[in-house]
Amino acid sequence: MSSTPGSAVPTALLQSPSFQLERLRRRTRDEVEAALASRKTSLREFWVLTCLVEADAASQSALSETLAIDASDMVRLIDAIEGHGWAKRERDPKDRRRQIVACTKKGAKAHGELAIIVSEAEDAALDESTSKQLKHLRKLAKAIIAADEDEA
Repeated sequence: MSSTPGSAVPTALLQSPSFQLERLRRRTRDEVEAALASRKTSLREFWVLTCLVEADAASQSALSETLAIDASDMVRLIDAIEGHGWAKRERDPKDRRRQIVACTKKGAKAHGELAIIVSEAEDAALDESTSKQLKHLRKLAKAIIAADEDEA
């Protein structure tokens, strides 16, 4: 089992896309979560808020599916977002069993501020990467996600 000098991580792992992606995910998530903690919110709350800003309104089940978040976790996330005054839930007039979640004006304003915090934290997490590398990473990730959605 070989490893790079000064590293206990085996070379085979360093060459593994799943290992690389997990390390990248953890590094960026930790940086973003720390930055968002100052606003008493989380990355997943930001994701939900982003969906609401982009789509005006969505059902809880659609948000769960879009973000691949368990329905019970989604309820807690929406509770937190409502607690901030960033969203409101209403019964769907077409189906009284469904909850429709919509962004408030306060939520749209907060989203703009949070988007800056998230972007800066992501940049800080990836500060050793060049602009060209980050552009390539975003393009690659977008292509992989789009291919996955096409198969679904």
